[in-house]
Amino acid sequence: MAGDESFQATNTPFDLSKYEGPYEAGRIRILESLIPTVSGGCAVDIGCGPGFYSRLLASRGFAPTSIDTDAANLASAGRFAAETCQGDAVEVLARLPAAKFQLALALEIIEHMPKSRGETLLERVHRLLARGGTLLLSTPNRYSLEGLVGYYVTEKLRGKAVWKAWDPTHVHIYTSFEIVRTLRAHGFAIRSATGYDYKLPLPGGLGRLPLGPSHTRLFPLNRFAFNLVFECVKP
Repeated sequence: MAGDESFQATNTPFDLSKYEGPYEAGRIRILESLIPTVSGGCAVDIGCGPGFYSRLLASRGFAPTSIDTDAANLASAGRFAAETCQGDAVEVLARLPAAKFQLALALEIIEHMPKSRGETLLERVHRLLARGGTLLLSTPNRYSLEGLVGYYVTEKLRGKAVWKAWDPTHVHIYTSFEIVRTLRAHGFAIRSATGYDYKLPLPGGLGRLPLGPSHTRLFPLNRFAFNLVFECVKP
């Protein structure tokens, strides 16, 4: 897919300019609506990139701990973070204090791991959140229109290219129902699930075709969008 409303691959090192496109701007609005304003509080930004969301967390009153594998990303995120940690996210989380954080962001990261590693990620996020703490997680959806065609038809039925949801570094792309089961199995209650779609560019400059509502929490429509944003709580 191409066009300025299409999802862009999120490979490190990140560039802040990637957050300026219409697709990212729409997803940012969803996440902005889910991040509260607080008077003091600890948050962890897992796979922080250049610190776009670390900056947002700081502006909302949180003291962010920003985690990334890339030193340049952390140098950028460090302008907004209370602490930066370089290394594999799953390993770094194991070293952070238990029950310290009120908010954790895991945005576009779990699909970059084997499923077993993603489950370990969720276990460690659950450990570090305080009771009542929130996890915001976003990930592509194999049950989206594009996923159904790309994975089940092109890859599985026709035996052609592996569907990677536009990013060759993706390892395991969850279905919406699978990620819901996985979150619940690791102790999270789901407060909201927002499905987010893009507009498909039409040939010949004829405009763009919405693949579904730009965003919705209405079940079951929210389970068939290209991208999923979950607001979860540790009871």
